[in-house]
Amino acid sequence: MDKLVQYLLDVIQSSYQDLEYLVPCGSFLGLFDERPIKRTRTDGPRVFEFDDSESTCNSIRHLTLTAIASGTMPAVDVLRVVVDAVRNIHDASAVLDIGFRSLFEIYQKRLSFHCANRYTTGVVGGTFGEEYLILTKLFELHRPRTWVAAVRLVSMVTKSAIGIMYGGTTPGEAPSLSTGTHAASLSEISGINFLPEAVCRETIRVVWRLLLDSAATERQPASVLGSARRTRWQIRFDATLELFDCFVGRSGQCLGRPLVSYYTVARELDPGAAVAESGLLTDEMQAIVDLCFARKRRLGRILLPPDGSWPLISHASRAHTVKHVYDQPAYALVRDSLTFEETERGPSANKYVADLLYQRAPTDEIFAAIRNHRITKKKAMAAVANDSYVPNRVPGSVAVEESVDAEKHEVAQLLLEAMAQRIEQTVRYIQRQCDFETLLNERKLNDNSDASMIVPRNIQYWEHMNEIADQLYYFVLFDAIPYKAVHERLYSLVFPKDSDIQAGGSMRRRDNSYIWLLLQLFHIEKVAAGPIRADLAGDEDMLDQLMQMYNEQQIVSKDAFYVRDLALQAAMSHQQEKISDNQGVKFRHPRMAVAMPFAAVVFRLRQEFGRWFREERPELLAGDTVCRAMKTAAVSQFRQYAVPNALYTFLVPPREAIGQLPSGPLTTYQQGGRISTLLLDNINVGGKHRLLQLVYKMMLAHEMGPQFQVDGRPPAARDGITCVSPHVVDTVYRLLYNAPYSNELMMKEVLEKLRRCDEAMVRGGVARLAAPTLRWLYTVYQLMNCRLLRFFKYYAHASHLVHHLRHSLVHVTHRQLYGSLECFALCLVNLQHDVGFLQALLDPGYHGVSLEPVRPEARPVRYSKPAVAWFACAMLARNAAVVIARIVAMRGLGDAPGLVLEDCLASLALQSLAWAPAVLRFLPRPVRAYYARASSAESVVAAADVRRLIDARPEHRALVDAGAAPGSEAALVALYADARHRPLFLLTLWELLLEGPRPVIPVVRRVLLAFPPSQMSACTAALVDYIAAAVDDVGLGTVGPLLDSLMFTFRFVQHEHVVFGLVRGVHDLRGDTARLALVRHVLLGSVEFVARLAEWQRLDFQGRYWADVDHWRKQEAYLARFPEYFEYEAQLVKDGVPVDPPPALPLPIYYETAMVRLLPVLEFALGRLIEAEDRLLLCDVLDRLGILYRLHQVPLTTLMNTLFVFFDAPALHDPTAMRSLALSLLDMTQQSFTPEFTRFVAGGDWSVDAGYVCRMLARISRAIARHLRRPEKDALPESHYREIPNPILLVLTECVVELLTWWCLHQAPASEARLLARPESEAEFRAEEAARTKRAAAWPVARLWLDIAMDPAAHPPPSGATYIHSTGLLANVLPDELMAFPFVQHLTNIVLEEPVLKTISRPKRYFSFVEFALPATFAQPSPLFAATAVFNSYEQNRARHMVNRPNTYLTLLHSILHYGGIGTFNTLAEVIRGLVASGQLCSDIQLLYLCATVGPILYRLKDHESLYVQILGDLVSAMAQVCPHIESLDIDTSTDAVEQTSLIQDARHGVA
Repeated sequence: MDKLVQYLLDVIQSSYQDLEYLVPCGSFLGLFDERPIKRTRTDGPRVFEFDDSESTCNSIRHLTLTAIASGTMPAVDVLRVVVDAVRNIHDASAVLDIGFRSLFEIYQKRLSFHCANRYTTGVVGGTFGEEYLILTKLFELHRPRTWVAAVRLVSMVTKSAIGIMYGGTTPGEAPSLSTGTHAASLSEISGINFLPEAVCRETIRVVWRLLLDSAATERQPASVLGSARRTRWQIRFDATLELFDCFVGRSGQCLGRPLVSYYTVARELDPGAAVAESGLLTDEMQAIVDLCFARKRRLGRILLPPDGSWPLISHASRAHTVKHVYDQPAYALVRDSLTFEETERGPSANKYVADLLYQRAPTDEIFAAIRNHRITKKKAMAAVANDSYVPNRVPGSVAVEESVDAEKHEVAQLLLEAMAQRIEQTVRYIQRQCDFETLLNERKLNDNSDASMIVPRNIQYWEHMNEIADQLYYFVLFDAIPYKAVHERLYSLVFPKDSDIQAGGSMRRRDNSYIWLLLQLFHIEKVAAGPIRADLAGDEDMLDQLMQMYNEQQIVSKDAFYVRDLALQAAMSHQQEKISDNQGVKFRHPRMAVAMPFAAVVFRLRQEFGRWFREERPELLAGDTVCRAMKTAAVSQFRQYAVPNALYTFLVPPREAIGQLPSGPLTTYQQGGRISTLLLDNINVGGKHRLLQLVYKMMLAHEMGPQFQVDGRPPAARDGITCVSPHVVDTVYRLLYNAPYSNELMMKEVLEKLRRCDEAMVRGGVARLAAPTLRWLYTVYQLMNCRLLRFFKYYAHASHLVHHLRHSLVHVTHRQLYGSLECFALCLVNLQHDVGFLQALLDPGYHGVSLEPVRPEARPVRYSKPAVAWFACAMLARNAAVVIARIVAMRGLGDAPGLVLEDCLASLALQSLAWAPAVLRFLPRPVRAYYARASSAESVVAAADVRRLIDARPEHRALVDAGAAPGSEAALVALYADARHRPLFLLTLWELLLEGPRPVIPVVRRVLLAFPPSQMSACTAALVDYIAAAVDDVGLGTVGPLLDSLMFTFRFVQHEHVVFGLVRGVHDLRGDTARLALVRHVLLGSVEFVARLAEWQRLDFQGRYWADVDHWRKQEAYLARFPEYFEYEAQLVKDGVPVDPPPALPLPIYYETAMVRLLPVLEFALGRLIEAEDRLLLCDVLDRLGILYRLHQVPLTTLMNTLFVFFDAPALHDPTAMRSLALSLLDMTQQSFTPEFTRFVAGGDWSVDAGYVCRMLARISRAIARHLRRPEKDALPESHYREIPNPILLVLTECVVELLTWWCLHQAPASEARLLARPESEAEFRAEEAARTKRAAAWPVARLWLDIAMDPAAHPPPSGATYIHSTGLLANVLPDELMAFPFVQHLTNIVLEEPVLKTISRPKRYFSFVEFALPATFAQPSPLFAATAVFNSYEQNRARHMVNRPNTYLTLLHSILHYGGIGTFNTLAEVIRGLVASGQLCSDIQLLYLCATVGPILYRLKDHESLYVQILGDLVSAMAQVCPHIESLDIDTSTDAVEQTSLIQDARHGVA
């Protein structure tokens, strides 16, 4: 190595005169021009002799190869030394030419070496690609002559490498380099790539950007031989294009042997915006860039869908939809080549935030969407910046460093623009619905009586404004949007910037709603003390703008509304003390004259409210009429906290009036008033926030119980009061529903406190918690279970809430508390609908809900199977397994790569759960496969074994004989303290009671109290199995009454546990007459239960619980007749016998009863009864117990889930069963179904035709387009109290219920035969699935829907692609077999039958950079692409009347794929494989169309490698099948379609 370095130094130091005579003809430098070469020799001392150029080259080559072979340095480092030596030669002389020749020969030898060792692993020295990249340092030679020589050197090395890689320098020639180079056959070196794509890309990038740098300085000077000759820069340019031709396989020796695709070259030649705008590009370079840009645009139409304006649907869209295709790094490189109209139809963060706000999505979901967008956008921007070149001399190209402030500003702008869009849309909508032109009698304005309180006819529209105010209040309160920005943006809605609208001509744009929204923000203290105070103390610009926005006509119009139209006067009143010079304000602001006449109304309302409050008159505070509620709502805007403080005093009055809850004398509360729902809905947002803060701080936040503040003293507990008033609890849930944004932080704090209490259970159980904490826990669990389930269903952290109960479900020993906890856990798990629940089960790193109100950071989830099972309760474990199966069936597992389903299922219980074939039949395949492997059948204890136990242990006689031997009780307690014996206790008690004696309750009670509450459902299930086995022998007449006594007289077992034990899924209910008879008895025949049900029906509990003013009176009446007992003391209390040990601390009952606890178990039983295929029993249970579903928080969702899971169950393929199911679960007055469905439920006929489908499609389309419409029914509940507050999800759910109902009715003719089939094996299950798929393919509704969706004439303007996206969304909410799969399979018909796709393009020569630069072809336009309309933007085709079926279907297909999961992708892969296997592909346009179906989803396939490889492999096979059909297609020609297909293959690397 030392000799090499010294020799190179001598070569470099040799003068031009020393070696110039050695230059041969045809050398590298000689290619530059033909100048005569002077040949002289001068003598001088040197270390090495230079005889001639050949010997010098040989010496350099020999020393280099010797240094590499010695192994003292890696080959890459040796080559770097040689290249650096050549680069350091300071003169363009013969010495440099010798260096170039030496390098070429050295690289030939290195190629020979790498070829010979191509199969040898662990070769020292690196790859040839690394060695090749060292040559790019020669491009830094800025002398034109040597730069061209360096480019040509690289070209020659490239051609040599291509010759070896492809088997020869020309087609058919044996691979060889120079004499002595290793030769090999093509088969030997197949798959060897000496020049990978990354190496070629780097070379292209370096040479192109250096050429760009030199364009500004070397473009003008001409050659020294005269101006007629080409410039030196032009020669550089030509040499560069020759190199590019080598890379793309267009050079003579490399023809048809590309190293990179044209798309790769196009990416590297993109100069970036900074260069494009600076004008640095020469005409020649600009022409090349324009051509590459056009090619990128053509590819962009294949990689991006025809229309990407998919709305983001909260809780329906999958996780990937937020990180949409347009912002993926690889797609962003081609996205910018599309037109503005095309990119405008794509998704964006602005649209997504607007969608989520319209859908009332939780704040954490909104910020998560923004965060995900920012992460993806950063990656895309980094990819684009990496491919763009910004020279140092381009001004303004300094990268902007991101900061927290910049990020916060970006979030604020996104939220502000989305809020402004929603505000403007809502205000304009209300203006269209109201009459602001017709004037009222002005005399009514001064009359403040109830009858004349100005309230518009369309008061229901104001709920939209209340909702917007809540969102806006939250964002300003927590600094997500600054107030000043909101003020300026709302002002611009009335007076747009750069507009010529004058103050007098903008009456239609003015609206007092804008002032009302800003007034809500005045009640935020930092706003009032900050920008408002500063403005009033200064120029009063904001005050002037408020007056400019004021519409004086609205307050005197037919649809005037005091709450809105007194907003300006209320703002003046609210900030009166801060206005400087009150007397002169009307002179400074002349428009105040039109508002001040109504200031007297504000004054009178304030006086009246104060007088009524001092006189303790509850009329205004109760708000029992619309007028009184609106008066109080108006007053809440005038003064800070006056109304919320008064309302709290009304709820919790200072005077003592103690009431008692049904739980007993230890559960007392302070009696107070009840505030109407209407009043709470309409007071200002700040008042709602303040009232909830007071309630939480004084009633629900302390571990010391309710706190009271009297006479200015600090808050403290009051003697004799231990609980919260029921009306206070009602107020809490109402405030959370009507102001979910501003009050969300309080709910997070409650959840965090629950989590801390749950962790305390591990350390010491209930014993560590004080009595006030236990009461607080029970109160909160009831509130969440009976009133807030709708809130939690669409809560951002709903999937992880099970973590807040995990330890409590195991360690809670207080049986009343555990009963509520168990019921809440059942309901909470039933709410789950997304794979986030499965992720939560395997997420041990969860540590609660973040209390950060804005911008919560994402926490990476690392899946891990928990060491301890989630549920000790068998009922909870089985219910969770069924819910997981439903989630897998409805959502699949594609959204959670890396999640192991088996770990989720195994973590539910200590032992694997066994399931009967009737249950396995309706489980999805992955879940069914797990339980088929892991489950073991449960055995039923024989009666003989129980009797032997009783005989062997005589102490059992103490259970029925009070005179049993002393010590029997202690012996029984010790015996059943062993967990293995516990399931036998109830069995022994049953056998003893069958003999007729009465149980000794104290003894039975002591034994049962030793049982953990979490194991009682399993013990009861064992008893039920034992009873069911003996029904045939003993008779139901004997078994039934005894079982009733255990459930209702002695309360040894709970009714819901008995129901669960009968239908828990272990036993196949099909044909099991004994078990079905017991089900009928416990649900329909039990005298005690029938009496309870009759009383429940008599009291008439309402489904609209928020509006039921008598709910608490009904609850007290029911509990007075049927009191609750939790520790087996029911009969002792009735008999007046002292209870020993005494019952645990009684906890306050607000909403919970045995009927409430039965409901989630009844939901579980509903599925098992459908599987039992006993239609009569199913209908009887639904008809008799349907009234209980009024208690259900999410009945519509439950109905949809039931129909989704059991849509192919024969038991439901019957009109009577479907009517019973719908009538039982649904309150038709709270839903907006179609008239056809409503008529069917009422007993009429139902038919589906094109008109029905069009109306349903139009309804979904209006919802996703965010259209505000008048409700179809006037009696619908307020939007925030509806089961599904998201209007889009609500419409989708109702449509799915209707369509699945129609599917069941359509299958009715064949249902009788299927009832007799009863499949039991996996093979039979799969055969049934195959038959279902065939029946689904023939479903006429799906065919009709597809025809309408594909017919543009059925889409009234301006809907555009909305109808198509509605279809794609609905197809993925329904079971995949019904729409998604058939619609994807329709691809075969489109590809093989559409004439435009069968067109074969005319072949043309591959593009050559050198040929393109010739003057003859430089300005020729490229020919139009065949079938362009097929791949155009869908909206452009509509505008230009070029709509075609392939383009429409492609838009629909990508909408389905966007909302779909991995199952849809599998179907697409099967369709593509089927098309290739059919051998019917004959056109390159067909091939390109298939690529267009795959291109936009490549980024989602990267997590599914096998599917990814299969689809791309099939596309390659399709190309091989299509190419023979194209005439005149050879190595030198191609078509646009074939070329772009190869680009798709290339683009996949950037995507994956």
